[in-house]
Amino acid sequence: MPRLRIAALATLAALAGASPAAAHIQMSPAEAAPGDPVRFELLVPGEKEARTTEVALQIPKGVLPFSWEDAPGWKRTTEPATDGSVGVVRWRGRLAADGFVRFSFLAATPEQEGQLTWKAVQRYDDGSEAAWIGPPDAENPAAVTEVSAAAARQNAGGEGQGAGADGAAPSTPPAPASADAEADDDGGGTSGTLGLAFGAAGLVLGAAALVVALRRRPRAVV
Repeated sequence: MPRLRIAALATLAALAGASPAAAHIQMSPAEAAPGDPVRFELLVPGEKEARTTEVALQIPKGVLPFSWEDAPGWKRTTEPATDGSVGVVRWRGRLAADGFVRFSFLAATPEQEGQLTWKAVQRYDDGSEAAWIGPPDAENPAAVTEVSAAAARQNAGGEGQGAGADGAAPSTPPAPASADAEADDDGGGTSGTLGLAFGAAGLVLGAAALVVALRRRPRAVV
């Protein structure tokens, strides 16, 4: 019986030791539409007894970050790629050994379909590091996002809120017709012309009445 108990404890200890290694850096979403503004979230769990102090993420080619969410207690810096876009982003802070942190940002995806490989390096306060750069079946795999036309569009950041339900831009409403055009359509153009004529006649009659009134006024004696 003692031997069975010891074996069970050893198995539990082995499982406990293996569980942290199963917690990998993850990126969501796992699938995104091409040419779409997307909200990406990098999940970084503690991997060992040492505390994480830095996370460096390589931005895949064709991905264009344009907005970042602040992570409390972490400072963010970026390094440019050769084409001037963001090539590497670094977050520096301090993570509890049994904790995790999330880093979120908005970025435009490439126009073409394919895989985005998010290579990252996690550094600890004991000087060690974990490089998450391997293939999916590796011990330290890099996170992957599949860019597919079948994926639902996020439109994160509201870049195209004016689009219709089918994603097409709404048609521009026709400009209102001018007052003159409306009058011509319903015969009002003639009425408008007559109104101007009556107005002019009224002015002439008014002027004539004024002349007559002035002539009838008694002349002042000098």
